[in-house]
Amino acid sequence: MIQFKNIRWKNFLSTGNAWTEIDFERSPSTLIIGENGTGKSTLLDALTFSLFNKPFRNVSKPQLINTINGKNLRTEINFQIGSKNYCIKRGLQPRIFEIEVNGEKLDKNANIRDFQKYLEENILKLNYKSFTQI
Repeated sequence: MIQFKNIRWKNFLSTGNAWTEIDFERSPSTLIIGENGTGKSTLLDALTFSLFNKPFRNVSKPQLINTINGKNLRTEINFQIGSKNYCIKRGLQPRIFEIEVNGEKLDKNANIRDFQKYLEENILKLNYKSFTQI
């Protein structure tokens, strides 16, 4: 089972160059509520982009980058599966995709598509479609 610890992002959609962070460990469960336009969907897009390299909503990747800054989109998500702690870092302009396991960066000898496949099949054990239907 995946236990999310935190997620943070910057220059993602309407958020600027300062990190926005959500801590999922403050309580055993997290309820996300808010008025329209307060970032609930942005959180979901950042979560799915971090894990699967695509947003939850039908938004193209170039549209994810904050239009004012136009670069340095970054997301980081930390989670635990069993006894292992993972950190996934993604970015656009420049492109970044890193996976850390217990603080050690995985060696990325494969191309991005194969590295993504490794993440889905060996770490998450689910794909984008399954994740978005849960």
